[in-house]
Amino acid sequence: MGMTRVLFATDFHGSEAFFRKFLAAGLQYKAQALIVGGDVTGKAMIPIVHKGGGRYEGFLFNRREQPSTPAELEKLKQTISNVGFYPLVLEQDEADALEADASKMSARFERAMCDRVRQWLTLADEKLTPQGIKLYFMPGNDDLQSIDRVIDEFPSVGNPDHKRFMLDDDHELVGLSNANMTPWRCARDLEEDALEARLEQVAALLERPATAVMALHVPPYDSGIDVCPELDENLKIVARGGQVMTKPVGSPAVRRLIERVQPMVTLHGHIHEAPGHTRIGRTLCINAGSEYAEGIMKAAILNLERDKVKGHMLISA
Repeated sequence: MGMTRVLFATDFHGSEAFFRKFLAAGLQYKAQALIVGGDVTGKAMIPIVHKGGGRYEGFLFNRREQPSTPAELEKLKQTISNVGFYPLVLEQDEADALEADASKMSARFERAMCDRVRQWLTLADEKLTPQGIKLYFMPGNDDLQSIDRVIDEFPSVGNPDHKRFMLDDDHELVGLSNANMTPWRCARDLEEDALEARLEQVAALLERPATAVMALHVPPYDSGIDVCPELDENLKIVARGGQVMTKPVGSPAVRRLIERVQPMVTLHGHIHEAPGHTRIGRTLCINAGSEYAEGIMKAAILNLERDKVKGHMLISA
């Protein structure tokens, strides 16, 4: 068959602006398939507490916000959503009750994450399905297992985590949401030996690795697309002589798999600060990067021909 155009992005971390721009880019660039590479949920809820009358109060990035009209309240909620957080409009007694009960707080947070993913996939179904564009939406190491169940509600959306799909007649897609262990010990972090076992299971799904696309959330170790600031034991950025120290933090198991299997393309995220591409043997490895907190969409466009990547480009909007 002819060329297939893929749009890949990752690490949305709940950003409404990022996801909507991603869908728009899929239509603008006439992609046949959109692939999301993980870490789709946000990191915090932002309470907006009703103070009486039409007045509310909330704090965003340590700045006090005091909307006093419905329009101002909606604008604040949208701003919070665009940077990847979840606005939570509450009465004072509701806020106090949540603050006092960690289990209720956790359940409310998980519900907010699931609700936003559900809203995104509903919008994607409306925008992409009539155009014949397929969406593949994979969680990442930050995302709870409940996100997979939300994705499963949408027959039009494929989750490539531990699964095999055909992008077209020639190109398989498989994925893995897990990452090697991070200092934060996230929901899907694994030690390297356990990660390697999962990678082997995913690779075994491939029938023709030479033309396959693998969406592996964590990048290969020491590849240039896995470099981030070094952290000390208190998770503070290490600086020496006024310079931020950096180090590779990707997975050796991912690198070994790529060296052995040699798929056509591997797609990565996880390390926001290291967008770019490299080659490991014949395999093209791409990290699209992420600037979700700024509402900036970073993505990669790939044009796939039967036995090669005809071209690829990193974009931002």
